[in-house]
Amino acid sequence: MSSLSAALNTAVIGLSTLQQQVRLASGNVSNAQNPDYTRKVATLTTPVSDGLPAASLIASITRIAAPEIRQDFYASQAQYGELSVQLTYSKDLAEALDATNTTGDQPTLTAMLTRFEDAWKQLEATPEDTDLRNQVVLRGQELATEIRRLNGMQSQLQTRAQQDVTTNIDAINTAATEIAKLNAKIASQTASGTPTGDLEDLRDAEVAKLADKVGIRTITNDRGELFVYTEGGVQLVGTVAQQFSYDTLTNTITTVGGTASLNNGFLSGAVRASLDYLDTSTTALNDSDPNVGMLQKFFNQLDSFAANLVSVVNAAYDDPATAATEEFFDTAGLTAGQEAGTIFVDSAWTTTPSNLDATRAGAVQQALRNTVLTSAQVNPTTDPNGLAIGSVNIFGLVNGVLAYHARTAATNDDNKATAERMQDALDQKYRNLTGVNIDDELAQLQILQNNYAALANVMNTVTQMFDQLVNIGR
Repeated sequence: MSSLSAALNTAVIGLSTLQQQVRLASGNVSNAQNPDYTRKVATLTTPVSDGLPAASLIASITRIAAPEIRQDFYASQAQYGELSVQLTYSKDLAEALDATNTTGDQPTLTAMLTRFEDAWKQLEATPEDTDLRNQVVLRGQELATEIRRLNGMQSQLQTRAQQDVTTNIDAINTAATEIAKLNAKIASQTASGTPTGDLEDLRDAEVAKLADKVGIRTITNDRGELFVYTEGGVQLVGTVAQQFSYDTLTNTITTVGGTASLNNGFLSGAVRASLDYLDTSTTALNDSDPNVGMLQKFFNQLDSFAANLVSVVNAAYDDPATAATEEFFDTAGLTAGQEAGTIFVDSAWTTTPSNLDATRAGAVQQALRNTVLTSAQVNPTTDPNGLAIGSVNIFGLVNGVLAYHARTAATNDDNKATAERMQDALDQKYRNLTGVNIDDELAQLQILQNNYAALANVMNTVTQMFDQLVNIGR
């Protein structure tokens, strides 16, 4: 009788174990298309009773994890996030300059400068023609207006990038808070021996929200809590979640209530790209990476073009035979480093048309083509702009600016595509290791079903034997 009871008890325990395994496999199948889900597996243990193995029990339920690949994937996310933002910014600047047009026409600035030169050339041929004089003024005003328009974009572009940082910092704060909450739940369930796999999946999803914004490193303690740091060593999540703020005036990230800059702790990711884009320090402007100090370099390049245009045209326009200095472009309002915002055609030009003769018109036209600008004039040390060119005329300067931004956008596009392929490859590798294979799970369910049927037969047989024993006793 005791042997039958033991057999029945073993069968019951075995059926219970199988039921849990079936639920586990079914859960895997139902979440096969969930990108945030990792496969759950049961670890079995077989206790020994009176020297004999008893029914298997589930010792633990864990998830399949690949932490090394996961960390590589986080790094690829940070790189992809950074390059995506860099591409967006560089494309915006290139498109503002019309540097990437594919129509076959000249970019806007080059076309305007060409029309400006042509107007002088025509006026040289017929200096007494009032309409041609007005055409020179019109073309000069057109060119100056376009330069001022581009310069006027600075506030808008700066504000948008600052908003990008603010939005990303808010997202980091939110994700860090959720990770800290999940840490507390996981630690509690770990202590009670309750499976934590699903909570860990939720936590990984929150960590992934951080990874494209800032490069991260993670450490898990023996209580199952996950501590998150930036690659620069700034703690995002410890026993509690850190909270950060961003000062748009200083382009500085600090902890809430703190004053120390944490910018150097955000080494990669979308936040890094925005910080670099907005950086106006001398170090940034002298950096050979066009993505560092990109916005200020753009406007310094515009200032360089405006300042050299004014200098070349006015020097040629001024007649040394007259005592007073004569200007085509008004320099009264020009401020060093802000030329692009204050370039205008001198209003006095239209009141003294008789001063313009064929010689003066020819001098301006020739100066636009023949005046050689040095590298110091193109890229002054006081306002460095990244243009590594010299010995060019004013057309060479504007074409250099256009080429600089077209090249930067193209390079960023290529780099982003490479990073995207790397991210996809790592993601697929991770999914292959940790995701659900439907065929494997269905095969496992078939095995469990067969085992379940076998144990059910054991129970049925034992029950029949019990019935026979009871009948004999009667």
